[in-house]
Amino acid sequence: MTSKTRSLAVLVIFLAGWAAAGPLGCKPVASSAPLARPIPEVQVITVATQTVPDEPEFIGKTESSRPRRDPVTGDGDHQRTILPGGRDVKKGDSLYLIEQVPFYAALVSAKARAAQAETRLVQAKQDLVRVKPLLAEQGVSQKDVDDAIAERLAAQAALEAAKGDLIKAQFDFDNTLITAPIDGLIERTKVYEGRLVSAQTDLLTVIHQLDPMYVTVSVPESVLLKERREIEAKKIQHPGLLELRGIITFQDGTTYQHEGVLDLLDVEMQAKLEPGRYGSPSQILTGC
Repeated sequence: MTSKTRSLAVLVIFLAGWAAAGPLGCKPVASSAPLARPIPEVQVITVATQTVPDEPEFIGKTESSRPRRDPVTGDGDHQRTILPGGRDVKKGDSLYLIEQVPFYAALVSAKARAAQAETRLVQAKQDLVRVKPLLAEQGVSQKDVDDAIAERLAAQAALEAAKGDLIKAQFDFDNTLITAPIDGLIERTKVYEGRLVSAQTDLLTVIHQLDPMYVTVSVPESVLLKERREIEAKKIQHPGLLELRGIITFQDGTTYQHEGVLDLLDVEMQAKLEPGRYGSPSQILTGC
């Protein structure tokens, strides 16, 4: 029964009860004039359309917006942990120290090879300058001049290679002191002091950037389909995916003071390979 039908039924019953109670509750009067009955009050409600916010609730999980792995750049012994894990760090904070002696020795050797290559290039240039005039006087052959030119070019290439080795050695030595690349929360150290660590396999720790944060939410397929139908039927007004907002409510009922915005919409198709069957799409809403 609708609300309108229920109101009419109550009104009819009330009037019938009042009419029935009249003769029973009143004494007969000698006057023959009819009694004046009071006009019953009827309440009227005006129906109007209004905007009702659509605020579904889903279970989400917070994630770092930028997890940064902190590996070593070269093979060496983990000498010392400067800053333990589980703490807030700032970019540039010292975290670990790798044994520096082997890297320093490699750096010194690279500097020496670069110096040798530079000396060889100087010598090759001087030989070419001396040989060229002798060719006009037939003091040397054309082959001698060609050999001098080739030697100068080879010396130039050797110097460039030596400079590259020097840059690599300097880089490895500088990175024996490992610092935090970003601000964030550092995990516990994954290697102990004294262990040989490798640049290819070993990871010292991970730093999680906490500002901003991501909240990953899995939305049921039934909710998505219902929302899509209501949007197509124009029952709800959708501002657009990138205009959606969200508020985090913690388990104790308190809410986070900052409002989140939709940053990523990821669609994953879970299709089963059966003839005439469609997959079940699920969407993950991630807001920061």
